Amino acid sequence: MKLAMISVDKKLREGGLKSRILLQVHDELVIEVSGGELETVRSIVVHEMQNVVELSVPLEVHVGIGKTWETAGH
Repeated sequence: MKLAMISVDKKLREGGLKSRILLQVHDELVIEVSGGELETVRSIVVHEMQNVVELSVPLEVHVGIGKTWETAGH
């Protein structure tokens, strides 16, 4: 998880995006997404979290969207 978090943060910065990671909760990242960046951020998060390390089983990544952590899928 730590490697994925570092990788996502790096890609957000390299992309010049205003979106930022706010919090890590267990195996989740809470990200504040700036207007117009949703699809780019979603793509970065899914790609980086799925590919940060090579595993013998596929790693599934689910993205929830909402104004609060609760409405984003909890």
